[in-house]
Amino acid sequence: MDEIEPGPVPSLGERRWLHEANAEAAIYFRQELLGTTAAWPAALLRDWGVDEVLDPASGQQIGYAPGGGTRVVDHLQEKGFGRETLMRAGLMSWTDDGRVVDRYRDQLVVVSRDQRLDPVGFIGISRDGKARPITPATPVHRPSEALVGVLEQIDALEAGATVVVVDHPLDAIAIELAARHSRDKRYVGIPLVGSAVSDAQAQILRQYSVTDRVIVTVLPDLVAAERAVRNALDLTFVFDNVQLLQRPPEPLLANPGRLEVLADIYVAEPVKGHQASPHDNGNQHYSLGIEDPGLDL
Repeated sequence: MDEIEPGPVPSLGERRWLHEANAEAAIYFRQELLGTTAAWPAALLRDWGVDEVLDPASGQQIGYAPGGGTRVVDHLQEKGFGRETLMRAGLMSWTDDGRVVDRYRDQLVVVSRDQRLDPVGFIGISRDGKARPITPATPVHRPSEALVGVLEQIDALEAGATVVVVDHPLDAIAIELAARHSRDKRYVGIPLVGSAVSDAQAQILRQYSVTDRVIVTVLPDLVAAERAVRNALDLTFVFDNVQLLQRPPEPLLANPGRLEVLADIYVAEPVKGHQASPHDNGNQHYSLGIEDPGLDL
């Protein structure tokens, strides 16, 4: 295959090639998860109640980046992607002594996508269960302009499912799995991975949602709760019906069954506060006190 021309501003051809590199990496990571002999990925998924994703027929895009070495780089180079491409896609890095290494190593990974739903980066989940963005800023990736899980749940969104905003990718998968086994399939989970929702991310959610409703989950931790309330307020600029759902700190499917999770989501509370003037899009917007995020939810 022809190599793309390097440069700080990507051409349309280079953007497409960088997307293809990330897409090929995602396929590789998925195959690695299904075939890995490492014990901790499966154990972690069981702990979160989402080990169904280990079924090849599950349709989930979560994968595993193997530990150490250049296995990912070697695989992608065999597919025709050069080092310049892999570096600019965020898939490769250099050590201090000048060696090429895989950027992502020994962690579960999920794909993040831009507004056009092209693959632009990855969210990593480490052995301790912590999730974080692991792709640096690249010519096609800005963390604040990408989301996880929209394309993977696009059929449900187009059928009118409500977005449930969570912090952790595995909780987002838990909601998707719970809804998949219900009769009405009303919900999809979208993780923000501990960040504030950006204008670009809010627009992505609005663009691919048929319904005007969105639910934001609220953890009991003070910092996380305040962030969730702010996210809910920001989402009122693009959604008419924003609701808050208090939830325990444990993984959503760690203890309760799927029906209990859906029942909890069903009773989410609307954002409360005084009604402000309509904005240009005709929506009504609300304010909410955040000094005590647990108050009046």
